[in-house]
Amino acid sequence: MPRRGEIEPYHNGVACEVRTVIDTHVTFHTPDQGEWYKVREGCEVKFELVPVDTVKSEVARRMRRRVCVFPLCTHSSSCVGTFWVSWYEAWLKQNSSNYVLLNAGWTLFEGLRGNLDKAQVLRVDWDQLPHKGSKRAGHPHWHFDHDLFISAEPDKVEVAPGLVEVSTDDAFAMERWTSVGFIHLAMGAWNEDMDHPECWQRTYKNDCQQLRHWCVKTLRYLKEQVDGR
Repeated sequence: MPRRGEIEPYHNGVACEVRTVIDTHVTFHTPDQGEWYKVREGCEVKFELVPVDTVKSEVARRMRRRVCVFPLCTHSSSCVGTFWVSWYEAWLKQNSSNYVLLNAGWTLFEGLRGNLDKAQVLRVDWDQLPHKGSKRAGHPHWHFDHDLFISAEPDKVEVAPGLVEVSTDDAFAMERWTSVGFIHLAMGAWNEDMDHPECWQRTYKNDCQQLRHWCVKTLRYLKEQVDGR
């Protein structure tokens, strides 16, 4: 299990590498009051990446909570919507020196600079079983957080052989909205030697270097996909 002396260097390394991807000076911050390592045993410690220059700070709502975000695209402006990202982590303090990773990941937003109501588009989550996450889901995984428009056939009533009557009472009978945000889209963890769902689950090995690689590589992949590079 990582100790405080491992988490802090890991955070410094992530901040340096993230800067090379998004060209922004960032550091880790915990929303909790006081020094994070002084929380009581059995309590969670949460972290997020924030800009070193708070004047340039941009925010959005992640799952109804305000978070700091950074532009992912190089062509962001005040009048053209762009993509933004935020990073979070949650750890459990097991004893005076050891911590267990609960979950971590990136969230992608779309919206205008200076606008709090940026739309949450997707998340990249790595929940750690058995502490967090669904036992039936793939880990790590992608979540799509926008509504999906699905056309639906209207109610039909058979009035004669080969003829049907279509109900027109509801002006919106031909359409409905739903969400696919509950679906865990597994990433890079398939194992042919195991049965579902374990074959889709990759467990964090209490190695901060492993988490650092996943964090930075996922961010680079997001940027390449979104920015068209």
